[in-house]
Amino acid sequence: MSRRGDVRCAVCGSRDVMAEIEGKFYCFKCGSKMVRENVLRQIEAWRRAGLIPEVEESEG
Repeated sequence: MSRRGDVRCAVCGSRDVMAEIEGKFYCFKCGSKMVRENVLRQIEAWRRAGLIPEVEESEG
């Protein structure tokens, strides 16, 4: 079993690991980017499925 000090970020190699996601370790910067991209993909999938209505911007 690895000690926390032995693990590195799967993306950038940083030792400042903050999270384990699907068995891989990530620093805050890389983990946040990965989570953000995943959330945006999920929202777009919901939009395509018609679960999120299109919103028209109003002038005001």
